[in-house]
Amino acid sequence: MFTEYLRPESVEEAFRTLQELGENARLVGGGTDLIVHPPADVTTLVDLSHTGLGRIDADDTGFHIGASTTLTDVLDYPPFADIWSGVLPAMLSQVASPLHRNAASIGGHLARGRLSDVVPVLLAIDAKISFYDGGHHQLPLTEFYSTRKNRTRLIVTEVHLDRDFASAAFRKFARTTYDLAILNAACAVRVEDDAVSWARVVVGERPTLAVELSEASSVLVGRSLDTETIGRTANKAMQTVEVRSDPRASAGYRRHLTEVLVRRCLTEVAGEKVYA
Repeated sequence: MFTEYLRPESVEEAFRTLQELGENARLVGGGTDLIVHPPADVTTLVDLSHTGLGRIDADDTGFHIGASTTLTDVLDYPPFADIWSGVLPAMLSQVASPLHRNAASIGGHLARGRLSDVVPVLLAIDAKISFYDGGHHQLPLTEFYSTRKNRTRLIVTEVHLDRDFASAAFRKFARTTYDLAILNAACAVRVEDDAVSWARVVVGERPTLAVELSEASSVLVGRSLDTETIGRTANKAMQTVEVRSDPRASAGYRRHLTEVLVRRCLTEVAGEKVYA
């Protein structure tokens, strides 16, 4: 039961509060996850809304999205329609309901990791994440998830997106429009001289954390993005993805969906090939 609500004025102050209160405290970004799944042992909420993390900035290196920025604010930011084939707003328009997007923060989705359509897309487009754990750090999102297992003891501060010339697409399968994905996928591709020079194939809701399927990504590199290559890549994704069963879907069904969604993502990308 929540008995205390704190609103620190800086990230450093928020982190000190977490350290002092230990497992009895949780950070609040949008609060949507805490409402649905309130931890039984948490008594204190630490609100990040006054720490200056709710903004989007742009410079020559790319875009900087503060962790407290809502999904709606990211969705409505006009420049995102022009990078990575507009995959970020296209994906965000499919996340839950408008009410959820108006409250949920992008940092909250990344800190949680699972049960998210946001994570696969940001992994695919090579996003970097900044966080504070007593010091300020920035890591590629892939490295963040592989090295930072206890994400309740750090504060996500920012997401960085490059201004890149690449094409990307996202697909998900869910029972209803507002439901959690049974499986989702995101693919990003760069083409030079009619051949793929860089690629990333990511599958999420397996139902574990989203992951790049590196063997599938490798199938694309050096080849023309044609129907045969797309088929080979989707088949390799299906063969190599690690999936599990849960009450919503069997492992076998998720494996089948992997082939379907990766093929659909790459077919969309092939129609847009963005050249470096």
